Amino acid sequence: MSYDGVVTRAIVTELIDKLKGGKIQKITQPLKNDIILMIYSNRESYKLFLSANNQEARVHLTSQKYENPIKPPQFCMVLRKYLNQGKIIDIKQNKLDRVIILTISSIDEMGFSGNKNLIVEIMGKYSNIILTDDNYTIIDSLKRVNENMSRVREVLPSLKYEFPTDDKINVLDENFDFDIEKLDQKLPNNEHPDKIFYKYYTGFSPTFGKEICYRSSIDRKLTWSLITEDEKQKLNQNFHNFIDKIKSREFDPVIVKSDKKYEEFYAFEITNTVYENIKLDSISKAVEEFYIHNKVHDRLRQMKNDLIKKLNSNVKTTNKKLKILNQNLSEEKKASKNQKLGDLLAANVTQIKKGNKFIEVNDFYDDNKLIKINLNPMKSPWENVNNYYKKSKKIKSAIEYAKKDIPIQKAELFYLEQSKDFIERSENIDQLEEVRQELIDNKIIKEQSRNKKKKVKSSKPIHYKTKTNSDIFIGRNSKQNDYLTLKMANKEDYFLHVRNLAGSHVILKPNGDVTEKDIITAAYLAAKNSSVSKEDKVEVDYTKKKNVNKPKNAKAGMVYYENFKTILVDMNTDFTKDLKLIEN
Repeated sequence: MSYDGVVTRAIVTELIDKLKGGKIQKITQPLKNDIILMIYSNRESYKLFLSANNQEARVHLTSQKYENPIKPPQFCMVLRKYLNQGKIIDIKQNKLDRVIILTISSIDEMGFSGNKNLIVEIMGKYSNIILTDDNYTIIDSLKRVNENMSRVREVLPSLKYEFPTDDKINVLDENFDFDIEKLDQKLPNNEHPDKIFYKYYTGFSPTFGKEICYRSSIDRKLTWSLITEDEKQKLNQNFHNFIDKIKSREFDPVIVKSDKKYEEFYAFEITNTVYENIKLDSISKAVEEFYIHNKVHDRLRQMKNDLIKKLNSNVKTTNKKLKILNQNLSEEKKASKNQKLGDLLAANVTQIKKGNKFIEVNDFYDDNKLIKINLNPMKSPWENVNNYYKKSKKIKSAIEYAKKDIPIQKAELFYLEQSKDFIERSENIDQLEEVRQELIDNKIIKEQSRNKKKKVKSSKPIHYKTKTNSDIFIGRNSKQNDYLTLKMANKEDYFLHVRNLAGSHVILKPNGDVTEKDIITAAYLAAKNSSVSKEDKVEVDYTKKKNVNKPKNAKAGMVYYENFKTILVDMNTDFTKDLKLIEN
């Protein structure tokens, strides 16, 4: 994303059009670094969002609702004191920098009218919101900066406010003439053309540099020494074209959207990308939608990562249990050997003397061959006998337990892997919350908050209609899998599931006789909604629902089936072209 000086100018242009002359009716501070001004202007109410958040500093109009703290923070109280009911008489930008100045006329406690400046600096980790008087003496700031924090510029009450400075060129200067053609002689030969703009000119971001090089048909990987004179002239001409648009405030706000998220926003169309440019009529809408969408996307990804991390811990524990159980199963011979040694000692117990370390007896299990049996000299003869019987019994008990518990642990492992698959394929927070709540209900993860349990909004299974008017339903989570297979499906409907791996239950309800194409389509959807959706070929089992059963006490989504057939699905062929998605 690129909240650079160009975007800042587009924002200021929009704010001038909508807010200049408006009255500040309310000031809130919902979060530590965010301020919202409620403004009435031109018979409409607006919310102006100002943020000095290190990662998301920005200014734009907003339509979002924000919850405010019970007790307003100190800086919010200062703003209310000086700006509440004030009139916005000017909005401007410092050069082409990411600094916005709102000049507000208000009446102080003594009844005198005066102007105040609310300055927003959008500077990454140095972002700040500063209130000054008409002479730019600082009244207060969201972030106070003392000499220990910055040797360059202090931001403290009573100090004179100083605008951030650099030695870059301002293209908005009335006498601007230092374009690429003039800058050419000063550029080092190893400089890359796209970096020129943000290195030497105020207000331009890497996004701008990449775009202008692309529009000039210049490979930005080349160094300046390899750029031809014709290319330099073309680059310079495009630069002037952009400068003219910036000066005349002709902006074309866009969001660049990939399959997964919004990649960036800008004040002009981005043509150097394979992703879609979504045009909007407002730069504020572009900025707000970008941050809201990506914040939700980032939160969704973080929640997924947290849940999968917890499940991986359970998977590790379950695999460890299985390893021990399988090891116990492998000790069946050891149990038999201890039983045998106990029998031999019992038959020869009269020959054992306390204090013996071993005894040699005839093995009547093996042609009376002589066998040496170790003894515990501290134990009596019968204690030695019982010691071997106890060892045998303990191993046999462990084996019996392993035979019963291994299927349970395997089912648990499958359920965990299935839950991970549903987590990865959750498209929004509501769907993810359903999976999370199911894991809490099954005591796989713990509820973190002691507060009242939040009601989770239930989603519905994915529903498609085929060309033959048959219905295909796909579960989004384990509970939906159970519902589709055990409650909604009729005994003659078809059940499909990826073979021996985690995935959604798919139910095909034919409209009359089932067609081969519908089976293949449903199988493709079963493969697509599984943990192996990215494979080239996927095996999918299918059978009638009457052949599907649920084991006793099994977790949600756990079933077994018989009398099934297996189809190999080619995942490089899209079988969904003729399907109609039925919206829930």
